[in-house]
Amino acid sequence: MAQRYEIGPFNVFLGGSYSATVLPVHTDFVTVYGMGAVGSNRALCRAEKMNVIPCHLSQLPALLDSGAIRVDVVLMQVSRPDHDGLHSYGAANSYAQHALARARMRIAAINDWAPRTASTRRPDLSDYDIVVRDQEPLVELPSSTPDETDSAVAANIARFIADGAILQVGIGTVPNALLAALGDRRRLGLHSGVVGDAIVPLIESGVLDNSTKTLDRGRTVTNALAGTRRLSDFADGNPDLLVEPVDRTHDHSVLAGLKGFVSVNSAVEVDLTGQVGSEVAGRHYLGTIGGQLDFVRGALAAEGGRSIMGLPARTAKGTSRIVARIESAVVTVPRSDADIIATEFGIAELRGKSIEQRVKAMISIAHPDERDALMDAARKHVAGIAR
Repeated sequence: MAQRYEIGPFNVFLGGSYSATVLPVHTDFVTVYGMGAVGSNRALCRAEKMNVIPCHLSQLPALLDSGAIRVDVVLMQVSRPDHDGLHSYGAANSYAQHALARARMRIAAINDWAPRTASTRRPDLSDYDIVVRDQEPLVELPSSTPDETDSAVAANIARFIADGAILQVGIGTVPNALLAALGDRRRLGLHSGVVGDAIVPLIESGVLDNSTKTLDRGRTVTNALAGTRRLSDFADGNPDLLVEPVDRTHDHSVLAGLKGFVSVNSAVEVDLTGQVGSEVAGRHYLGTIGGQLDFVRGALAAEGGRSIMGLPARTAKGTSRIVARIESAVVTVPRSDADIIATEFGIAELRGKSIEQRVKAMISIAHPDERDALMDAARKHVAGIAR
């Protein structure tokens, strides 16, 4: 970025980013494309300096393989070799390797700070044109501390997590509260897109042992590590923690084969029919499509699977997050895929329910002060509700 004037105008594709490498100020000479407001990319989206490509995370490999998203230069971080001389993709084994075949320049940066993670696929340095050393410490993401509302949402979600369940849980206050509430469970498994420090105590205590999995039995599976040095050290050389590519972690056939798979995600807002908005508030990006719908549909296809959206009933400013209509009109998960919605006020089970039944269930988990207004709005704006 510092040399952008010497390089000349160029484009950058960003997935998730938690560093200050690409900032709004850099877009004076660089055009940024990406998937939305993940981590520090939120600043780019807030400044309207990111060209968002709406797609599911599971679609990225095909988009890169086909050249629909064109990449000329690939820069990938890899770990130092392990005792067998094998490198790994470190903290994130996502999708960038799918750009290698069409790229004209392939660069591998060996970072001594990157954990030597286990995976069914590892980088081959002969695939790269240039190999450089990188001594930059990894960005650390300390776990966010849940408040009473987050814990209440998590307690309602936890009712659906039985012994032996296989979880997909992300990072954030509600996921952290949920994982902290599962200490009395047994034989849990995990197959997720991203994990944070909160998984470590569950694995160390034996709660999360992956013993019920038919695939990757005994092994935790994720696409990326997003935590502190504690998580990196835990993953380094750990054969029971797989950091796998997105075409495996988000593959629908893989997810559908996970018996008892429970997908837990968050949202910006949910409407009275079960439509979920997880990307935009008003006209500002706060999130991304990412792998949310991949996991939702994978869970719904799995035997005994459930899909759960957990969110506080109101924003920190007191605005209802249960709404009659998605304000931005950007729907991340359609109502046809709705299953369980959880707030601190309870649970709305929507699968198999009519529009009228859904509206009543959703209003029952909204903040009590919002319920009358939501019913009035439903009568005006929701098709299928008697006026």
